Amino acid sequence: MKNHDVRKLLKKLALLTLPFALWPVMEAVVLPMDFFTFRVWETISVNTMRIMSGPFYPNMHMKMEEEGELAPHTAFAEKKEVEWYTDPYGYRNRDTKAEVLLIGDSNITGAKLSQEETLAEVLERQIGKEVYSFAPATVNRFLGTRRFEENPPEVVVVSSIERRIPELTPVGANGMASKVRDITGSVINSSPVLTWLAMTADRVSKLALYRRTVANIERSFGRKEYIVYHNEFFIEGEFANRHFSDEEISYMADILEGYKHALAERGIAFVFMPIPNKENIYHQLLPSQQKPDFLARLMRELQKREVAVVNTQPVFERLYLKENKRLYPTDDAHWNNTAVKAAADLLAQHLNPDRDSDKDTRHLVQHTD
Repeated sequence: MKNHDVRKLLKKLALLTLPFALWPVMEAVVLPMDFFTFRVWETISVNTMRIMSGPFYPNMHMKMEEEGELAPHTAFAEKKEVEWYTDPYGYRNRDTKAEVLLIGDSNITGAKLSQEETLAEVLERQIGKEVYSFAPATVNRFLGTRRFEENPPEVVVVSSIERRIPELTPVGANGMASKVRDITGSVINSSPVLTWLAMTADRVSKLALYRRTVANIERSFGRKEYIVYHNEFFIEGEFANRHFSDEEISYMADILEGYKHALAERGIAFVFMPIPNKENIYHQLLPSQQKPDFLARLMRELQKREVAVVNTQPVFERLYLKENKRLYPTDDAHWNNTAVKAAADLLAQHLNPDRDSDKDTRHLVQHTD
């Protein structure tokens, strides 16, 4: 009798939990990908299936009205229509050719930018060479990817938002993991069925409705913390402009110099291009109004070591402070199309010093190879 009652209880519990178990599958198989998301990034990014070759689902083409990551569904949200393409490897490109390869974070990917506004496409139009966006990714991921051994680019540009530079890893870190992912990704990419299964499993793991509901509840009860000064949203606030010791600067320079040497062994030129934090360029909006010195000190150290750098900070400062141009969306910490165009101008001048360019930007490119 007791066993019968237990079985009845288990059946009732199974029926009760069945809708919750089936719903993520329904989300992945029936509903549109962007049904519960506010950006393409969350819609097609790889969540748990880190055996796929890229950070996004391959061979995608999406259009979506997006909002910034710092204030979605608020009165401060700035809506923008964007278009995305991803290549067969799951990176944000229309094709796979790479004469110049960009390694970086979500700024290089082009968060809240439409495809034609991304640095890769803007630079490609300027220099007339195939530019490939390998982002978000690392130098170690690049070194562990076989297709770049077979067809190496001429130049690798490593770019990083200022706040992520201290997190850059030395050559060799996670190297085995990158090689394993390259192998598993190649296997998955070789079969449409395996690709579909991997994407579907990943979509199930996202629990989009649950995450959207939790975010809405937190926002309704004021539990979502924002850093706001003068109606401008920041990701780190005052902390972003903290001071770094000489030892910390030297360690970061060691890592970047290591990238140069590792790429030189493959006959590839290396360029480093940092992207200033929003808090850096907009420092006058912060309570302390203190201008950080981190990037200037790091640039000087890299020049001493004869590492090629493209220094974007002086141009960004001129555009914002003297020409009153916005370089970041109000509701987001990523750069906008104006900042991308300025960076592309500097990079193009570095890669082709003889091209016509704004004389004011020439002295900001240090090429000491």
